Amino acid sequence: MFDNSWKIIDNREIKDPAVNLAIEEYAVRNLDADYSYVFLYVNKPSVILGKHQNVLQEVNLRFCFDRQIPIYRRISGGGAVYHDEGNLNFSFITQHTLKNFNQYRTFLQPIVKAVARLGAGLEIDERNNLLLNGKKVSGNAQFTSRRRMLSHGTLLFDSDLETLKKALKVPENAEIDSRASRSIPGKVVNLKKFLSDPISIEDLKSAIIKEIFDEKEPWRYFSEDEWQEINDIAREKYESWQWNIAQSPPATVHKTLNYKGISVKIDYALKDGILREIKISDSSLNFLSELIEGVALIPEEIEGIKKELKISDSELREKALFLIDRLI
Repeated sequence: MFDNSWKIIDNREIKDPAVNLAIEEYAVRNLDADYSYVFLYVNKPSVILGKHQNVLQEVNLRFCFDRQIPIYRRISGGGAVYHDEGNLNFSFITQHTLKNFNQYRTFLQPIVKAVARLGAGLEIDERNNLLLNGKKVSGNAQFTSRRRMLSHGTLLFDSDLETLKKALKVPENAEIDSRASRSIPGKVVNLKKFLSDPISIEDLKSAIIKEIFDEKEPWRYFSEDEWQEINDIAREKYESWQWNIAQSPPATVHKTLNYKGISVKIDYALKDGILREIKISDSSLNFLSELIEGVALIPEEIEGIKKELKISDSELREKALFLIDRLI
């Protein structure tokens, strides 16, 4: 499969998730269809949602906002993933054919073979994940246009698994109803500690490239004009709240909070990234409904609700701040 029609995309070692997502989209929509492409890259800490997912169902927003972990949305389906500099991402851009569509095993074989040469055995499960000793090290997804197809996935090498688990853990006191696609949770593990020799993520990247290309590595470099288009896509789409958050399918949220031994329930809807239809069980907090109504799901705007509080009663103010801090 990997013949002389394949090239490797160069991204100048950029670790900006918005730019790398833009490269994938630009490549699948614009690069010469006479060739197929491999793209291997690393991102800074971030959460990447599947196209059809609701951010409230997939992400611990308070944790991510507090840790300044940005959230992005990709053009393919599948589940939410956490990226950091211990995670290697791989993409294959090919023709959209029946032979290629949903045939993840074809694209995963060089990953499996490269890792086997490094001393660890990976298995492909029925959901097209890569497993090591029954635990997940890679999830995969696809995007198709009329002529082209993007097949891409992650490879946990030496990622911060504690941050991964916290970033993708929705608070347990929330019931969220939505028709959005859901991630399927599973135990994860890093690949690095199972390899026979200590290597870097760059060594892993080189091993995969060597598995695909026997000798010469045919690089595909972007022109300055192409970089301009890529950066425009990154800025206008992948750095935008409208795509990353407001694109979330509608959802209704039911939360039960315990304030000094007393339960306080709050219900609201998320539509187009805006908090709507606010209901609070504690009548003393009814004034918050008006403050919250119409607020965008943006950290600064959520925090801005606090500045609108005009309360002299210290106990009531404390209760209101407690609820706002746990709104998401």
